[in-house]
Formats: sequence, structure tokens, C-alpha cells
Amino acid sequence: MNKENIKQIVKSTGLVFGDIGTSPIYTLTVIFLLVTRPTPSEIIGVLSLIFWTMALLVTVQYAWLATSLSKRGEGGDIILRDILTPLLKSSRQVAFFTIFTFIGISLLIGDGVITPAISILSAVEGMRLIPGLEQISQGIVIFIAAIIAMGLFSFQSKGTEKVAGTFGPLMVIWFSALAISGIISIITFPAVFKAINPYYAIEFLLMHKFESFLVLSNVILCATGGEALYADMGHLGRGPIVKAWSIVFFALILNYFGQGAFLINHPQAKNILFEMIFTQAEFLYIPFLILSIIATIIASQAMISGMFSIVYQGIITRIMPMFKVDYTSSELRSQIYIGTVNWFLLIFVIIIMLIFKESHQLATAYGLAVTGSMTVTGTMMIWTFYLRKNYTRGTIALFVTMVVLIFL
Repeated sequence: MNKENIKQIVKSTGLVFGDIGTSPIYTLTVIFLLVTRPTPSEIIGVLSLIFWTMALLVTVQYAWLATSLSKRGEGGDIILRDILTPLLKSSRQVAFFTIFTFIGISLLIGDGVITPAISILSAVEGMRLIPGLEQISQGIVIFIAAIIAMGLFSFQSKGTEKVAGTFGPLMVIWFSALAISGIISIITFPAVFKAINPYYAIEFLLMHKFESFLVLSNVILCATGGEALYADMGHLGRGPIVKAWSIVFFALILNYFGQGAFLINHPQAKNILFEMIFTQAEFLYIPFLILSIIATIIASQAMISGMFSIVYQGIITRIMPMFKVDYTSSELRSQIYIGTVNWFLLIFVIIIMLIFKESHQLATAYGLAVTGSMTVTGTMMIWTFYLRKNYTRGTIALFVTMVVLIFL
């Protein structure tokens, strides 16, 4: 692997994987805060669900299947519709999938609004573990989060080339920190690796019956941002994104399993990731908190870049209104900035923060938006593969989409 390939992988780490990379901040915390009990069997079952959710929904559906369907090197639901339309036999089918595409875009926009709100809020809430700041009010937390969001959206006009160049190395540090903290915790309870066996996921679902659906609605949070692998393909290309995902997946699994081991040893933990870091190295907690806030800014960036790509595709295919588009790179036409979309997102991000107030209150809406978006993408992939007579991939896409439907 040459230096240029490594550079592109680092860039894709910053531009694409910020969203899914910050899911460990809140996923297990939300699951065990709102839904179930932190007993060893519960924890192993949930970890198994997380592992297989990421393996199937992100690795198989997006990194393998979706990224194989592109046009001019770009991806996303609108591109998928363009690929599918010539294969359809009637105008009724075309109309149906056009409406279906609009539903997918709407869900993705909802995802794009919720991502900055939940990511930044969840990181800023970690300030409460700093001695002397335990009683900080939620109003101050929201104010700080809103200031951070405004700074992020103001930075967008500089272009994704500059953003990726700045954020890529920082995300490499973030994923390294997640992996190392996970390993340190796993050493205390290595049995968490049992969760790789799907038996524990299935056992959990069968034992908990109706409660399982509540758990799944929060487990899907571990896959939030998976859709960015496809939506952001036009920015950096398939190769660097898929290669970067293999590294990111490994780091995320280590951290989730580490959090599971920590929770088994500290069942009273509420804010699991931050308490784990605080316990492991109190003197490094503030630097880690700062790093986590930076990572959540990058998480928002991944979705914002996806929003620009989706709206741009809608403009050139004439299914969305015309907006002023600024091209921020002299080399890549796909690197763009759309001011109207940028400020629209910022306004609604702040409104969402003010309405929901706490990050865990956003979990259900976030999970629904992500699951709905994955269902739309999966359905169009099934039709595309079957109409192209690629029955193997079509059958796999059908299976994965049926799995996605369970999360609804």
C-alpha cells in the first residue's frame, strides 16, 4: 500500500466514519439506561446483537453490496434510483420508486438533523464527570453544544477537501483511543468475546420476547452513520472507504466489548464510556473528553457531507429544487457546498437540541430514521440486483433487508 492510498484511507476515516465512530459514546448507555438490566447474560446478549448488526447492516449491506452500485463514482438513494429506473418495465413502477426515493431522502435528512444534536450533546454531557462540574445544568450543556454546532456549520464553506484533511488524522487518534481503552477493559473480562457467537444474540431475543424489540430499536444506534459509506462515495471513492471500514470496524468492536466488560464489573455505571475512561486513567479524562467533542463534530461532518451529495444529486436529476452550489475543489467536481442546505440543517439542529434537551431522549427518533433509510436502500438494491439477474447478491440483499425490518 503506497503513501497516497494511506492518505486517502485517513481522509475517508475523517469524512465518512465520524458518525458511526461516535456511536460508542451513547449506544450501550441508552440501551441499559432505558431498556434492560446490566447482568452478565444481558450484556453478552446485547454485545452479540451489536456485533452482528454492524457485520450485516454496515459491512454487508453498505460496504459490500451498496458500494458496488454506483454512477459516475457516486452513491446514495438518488443514484440507486437512476440505476434502477432503466431496468423497470412500467411508468407505475418508476413512479413508485421515485416516491420511495423521496421517502429515503426525507429519512436521511432527518438523520442529518439528529446526528449533530445527539452526538454533540452526548459528548458535552461527559463534562459532568469532571470534579466540580457534576451539577452543571442541562441548559449550559445545550448552550455549549449549540455553540459547537454553529462553529461546525460555519466551517463547511471551506470545502470537504480541507475538512477531511483536518479531521482524518484526528479520527485516527479517536479510533486508536477507543481500541486501546477497549482492550484495557477486555483484559479484566475476556469472556466478552463469546458475543461473537450469534447464539447469544438469538438467545437474548428469544428470552426477552417483546422487550427484544425495544432493545433492537436502540441496538440500531451502533450502525448509525453506516449509510454515509454509500452517500459519501463520490467524495473519496469506494476503495479507500471500504479499506478504512475494515479498520474502523475492528476498533469499534474492541470498544463495545470493552464497555461490556466494564459494565459487568461496574453494573452501577450510567455513562458507560466516559466512566470507563475515568476509571482507567483519570488524568487523561479531560483530554479524552476534548477528543470526544472533536469526534462528534466530525460525526456531524460525515452526515453534512452526505446531505450535500444527496441534494446535489437531486438537483442534477431534477427531482429537487435548484439551490446555489459552490464547487470547493478544482480537482473533484463532487466536492461541493450548498449554503441553503447548510444553514437549514443548523437551524433545525439547534431546535432539536432545545426540544429534546438530553441526548438519550433522541435515541428512538434517531433509530427510526436510520432504520427507515436502510430499508429504502435495501429494497431498491434487491430490485436492482434481481433485474440485473445477479441473483446471489439479490438474495443476500433480501436477507439483510429482512433483518433491517426487525429493527423497525
